[in-house]
Amino acid sequence: MKTRNNIMILDTETVGSAGHPFIHDFGYVIVDRDFNVLKKDRYLVKEFHKWAHAFLDNNQFYNQYTHDYEQAEKTEKILTWAEISKIVSRETVKYNVNVISAYNLAFDLKAIENTEKLFNRGTLYLSKTIHQKTKYLLDIWNLACETICVTDEYYQFCKENNAFSKCGNIKTNAETVYRFIFNNYVYNEKHTALSDSEDEMQILKYIVNTEKKKKSPSYGLYYNCWRKAQKKH
Repeated sequence: MKTRNNIMILDTETVGSAGHPFIHDFGYVIVDRDFNVLKKDRYLVKEFHKWAHAFLDNNQFYNQYTHDYEQAEKTEKILTWAEISKIVSRETVKYNVNVISAYNLAFDLKAIENTEKLFNRGTLYLSKTIHQKTKYLLDIWNLACETICVTDEYYQFCKENNAFSKCGNIKTNAETVYRFIFNNYVYNEKHTALSDSEDEMQILKYIVNTEKKKKSPSYGLYYNCWRKAQKKH
């Protein structure tokens, strides 16, 4: 395990605004370069799920999946953010993760930083691990917009399934891309952190397996990735 360079695909479910998100549900999958799953886990943040539940009551996805979260609160690990950040940091090192990945990675990293500043008294424990102990940041959304979403097949899929935003742009979110890859337009994301990170792992796996001979991935943080897909149509 120590001799391999592995990938952590993470997802955060948040409260607050898009500009100031705070994590209440954190999940991740660690895979090797052949996408064998080495470790996966999920944590609910105690500060919200036990001590400040009122913040969740105003959250869109929490309300949409109230039953799932009520069951999760009985069975999943509920820890303080300080505990979660230390555990995930240790697992990152233990499993020799050198790529951190997510769909819209910039948002998730911002959510991690905000949550650490709020609950870790400003100590950026997990944020420092990500930036200092790993080598690459890989945004799956950016990869999808550079590869899948620029194809004529994807555009036709969006037309056939009315997958356009209110402004008339083709949708490039993880749910729509997942539906295209697996030709399943009735599929809905669960919007829970572990389930979404598993979906995003499948998207990344598909892109890597279909595009690896064409170009190297673009590492780093990207914003407004959806614009790349619109330019082609």
